[in-house]
Order: sequence, then structure tokens, then C-alpha cells
Amino acid sequence: MEILVISAIPVFTLLMIVEFFYGLAKNRNTYSFFDTLSNLLQGILSRLSQFVNHIFHIGIYTIIYTWIWGNYENPFWSSALGITTGLVVFDLCDYWFHRTEHESAIFWAAHVIHHQSKHYNLSVALRQVSTEPLLGFVFYLPLALMGMPPTQLMLTVLIILFYQFWVHTEHIGKLGWFDYIFDSPSNHRVHHAINPQYLDKNYGGFLMVWDHLFGTYAREVEPCVYGTKKPFESANPIWTICCEYASILTQAKRTPGILNKLRVVFKAPGWSVTDLKNSALNPKNAVDTSTLVESSRSKVKQIIWLSLLQFLIIVAVSIFFLVEEENFTYSDGLKVIACVLLMCWGLGAIIERRISYKSLWLINALTMAFLYQKFI
Repeated sequence: MEILVISAIPVFTLLMIVEFFYGLAKNRNTYSFFDTLSNLLQGILSRLSQFVNHIFHIGIYTIIYTWIWGNYENPFWSSALGITTGLVVFDLCDYWFHRTEHESAIFWAAHVIHHQSKHYNLSVALRQVSTEPLLGFVFYLPLALMGMPPTQLMLTVLIILFYQFWVHTEHIGKLGWFDYIFDSPSNHRVHHAINPQYLDKNYGGFLMVWDHLFGTYAREVEPCVYGTKKPFESANPIWTICCEYASILTQAKRTPGILNKLRVVFKAPGWSVTDLKNSALNPKNAVDTSTLVESSRSKVKQIIWLSLLQFLIIVAVSIFFLVEEENFTYSDGLKVIACVLLMCWGLGAIIERRISYKSLWLINALTMAFLYQKFI
């Protein structure tokens, strides 16, 4: 499975480059440098997080499956009919998980990351979520009861994820009957939009059947506006993961009564028993990266090139981790991930001008020295 993930990286990269230049040629560029950087960073952190939350990602599923079925693997699931059945049933489970992510605050706290981008392009498909499996694993346990082997579940997850990559684009229009049955760019644009008539629609990851059946389908009829209703501007990739959890915690503290506190956690995002508003809780010193355009052109170029170099260093260390992951002890794996997190924080801090260039290079020097001494 890991080989498939690593092999997909150059393919996804090439497709994003093609989309970018196609957009330039059509005078309809859908990419922003810092936004794209944020998307890709969240994709990296999401993949690295699986090392930590593996027990939730697939471990509990494997335990349940083994408890019921032992070492038996029904050959049905590896047949064409079995793979098709698995995709359909998985998509139904995924529909309800996805819908719950939008309708329950604690689930939305994880999923909101995928919706924070104000742009819509293939890089948004890689803006994945690090904390999703912590609660989401429950929704896929029916597949274990049905006898789908864990390896087949992982293959199904990859098929759905790879499929969903191409629907994150504005350069493919409506596709007629295909839009009615399957998830498509038009359908998924609606899902990411914050237009009032588009909110909480089109949850299907592969099929639109469930949205038609349960009344959550909406056609694309006007241009989509992307992002979240609570604007998020921080360039800090760590805060990006934690911000909505912090919002829930603050709201719960301000809400009287234990039952009402639980409602804040589990009811719809922003639910309140009083007139309190569930604010975005952006840190006071967070900087809207769009303000960088107001700086001198030379300074903007410096930040862009430095950010790109820092990103490439993060990618190199992450690929090293992915290649060597199976050889790491749990302790060593956590150390590498901690180094990546530190460098990611440094990248966000330099974009938001919280630290100097020298401080960033000091972070990198110390991090790389530690990795070299420990693993080379």
C-alpha cells in the first residue's frame, strides 16, 4: 500500500503543474502560492500522523475483524464483484461519516481543515486531515462485520482517495448524466462552497446515490464561493489542525451546565445555549498572508523563495520517513515527526514574520544535525 502512495506523489505533482499552466493559458489561474503551500503541508502532516494514530486508522478495525473472522479471508472480497460491493458499501459508510463531520462540532473540528482553502484546485485534494481517524473509525466497522479483510479495506480507501483527487478542479465543467450518479468536479465544487444554497450538500465521495436518497443533493447553478463561514487566515500549519478544537473548548468553558457543554461538543458546529458566538479564534498575532502583497516586492520574493526552500526540506525529510517507516521504532518515528512539525512551525512563523530568517536557519540546522546524528 505504501508503494502506491509514494508512487502517486509524482503523478499528483505533474497533474497539479498541468492544471496550473492550463489555468494560466486560459487566464483563469486557480492557484495561490501560500494557499497551495498550506494544502500540501496538511497533506504531508496527515500522512505522517498515520504513524501515530495507526491504531485508529486501521488497528481497531483489524482487531474487530480478527475477533470475528480469525485468519479467514473470504475470496469474494478480492473478486470483481467483491471489490465493487466493497466500494459501494464503503461509500455508504463514508457518506454518513462525512455528513456527521459537517453536522457535529467535534467531527467538524477535524474535517474543517479540508474546507479552509479559499481556492479550489487539485492541491486542495491533498489538504487532508490528521485527526479524522480518532473518531471516524467507528463508521467503517460494519465492513469488518461483513468480513471485508483489513487489506481490502485499505485498498478501497486508496481507490476512493485517488478517485477524489480529480474532482477538485474548476477546469472541468458539468458532465451531464455522470454528475447525477457519481461524484464529479461540479458536484464537489458545490460541497466545498459556502453559498447558502450549497451548504452541507453532496457528501458522496464516489456516488451521488446517497445524496439523492437522503435529500442532500444540490446541482451547481451559480458560481461557487470557497472557504469556511468563519474565515481562517493563519499560516501556522500546527494551529490549523488545532484551531477548531480550541474553539470548541473555549465555547464549552463559557457555556453553563454539563449537558450544555456536551451539546457544544457534539451538536452542530457553533451551537450555543446563549447568545455566545463560536468565533473563529484566530490567534491575535496571526497574519493574513494576503497582506504580503502590500510589502515591497523584493521582500515578498524573499519570503516566497525561503518558504519554497523550507517546504522542499520538509518534503525531503518526510519522504525519508515514508521510505524508512517500517524500520523505525515507535520512539524514533516520533522523533522524526517532531522534527517535521518543528520545521513546519518555522515555515508558518516565517510567513507570518514571527521569527527572523536566522532563527529559521537555526531551527533547520539543529533539526538536520539531530536527524543526521540519529539516523545517518
